[in-house]
Amino acid sequence: MSRAICPGSVGEVVQGMVGGREVLVSLTVDRFSEMEIVPGGEKPSGLWKSERALEMALEYFGAKELEGKVSFRRRKSLPVGKGFASSTADIAALLGALADFLGKKVREEEIARLALQIEPTDSTFFSGWCLFDHLQGEVFVSLPAPKTLGVVVVELPGEVETLSVDRKRLRRHFELFACETEKSFEMLERGLEEGDLSLLGRAATISSTIMQEYERNEVFDSLLEALWDIRALGINRAHTGRALGVLFDLRIVGLSEAQRRVAEVLEGKEVQLWTARAIGGGVQVMRG
Repeated sequence: MSRAICPGSVGEVVQGMVGGREVLVSLTVDRFSEMEIVPGGEKPSGLWKSERALEMALEYFGAKELEGKVSFRRRKSLPVGKGFASSTADIAALLGALADFLGKKVREEEIARLALQIEPTDSTFFSGWCLFDHLQGEVFVSLPAPKTLGVVVVELPGEVETLSVDRKRLRRHFELFACETEKSFEMLERGLEEGDLSLLGRAATISSTIMQEYERNEVFDSLLEALWDIRALGINRAHTGRALGVLFDLRIVGLSEAQRRVAEVLEGKEVQLWTARAIGGGVQVMRG
């Protein structure tokens, strides 16, 4: 049996229109989906996207004769419907495990192409961060992942199904703020290249604030007011989900202390908190 993992994300650092294309930079973190290929045709319930990915991948790899003879098991999962790239991570980990099972390799671009046949996808299966067209599957700029970025994740009530998002309305909103989004991406790119996390935090906050104009969130407002007091770098969000991330430089504030500060700000709010570290992405086959 073959197993593989793929990280999820805490929404996006930046999302919107850059160069006339709708793009995003996922905030990839150290929380993973793990998928295992198993013999037999029994399908897990509630994972229709992964089922579809398995069917397409068997045909893509020229192994359609195995349809109904192999299936998959999800060993680790991410919260669903929050904006943590759970479906992307499931599909990418499944494709990595299946390729290993078949004795093949699967490239990042192939994962993007297959995943996009199911729904718009995140970029967590790429080995680094990147400016990614999540609708067409194209990488425009490769970026280094930050080494000391911590995130206090704020899960909000409710869920959002990716396929239910009104893409036309969202695109119109992004187009209104294209200039600001381009500036925020330039700030992010410079921050990552120079190792300046304060620029990353500012870029994320600009992009998140643009999304506030689309969908108001009082938890975001509370956090924005407290950023300086809690010594946070900024706020990012799942632009089509139900989560926020409060960003910290781990060289200055540790994760446990960061969570304590955020919890104090949000006392009495209906939220769940947990912590993560930013990492590079990529699918990894598990051995042993």
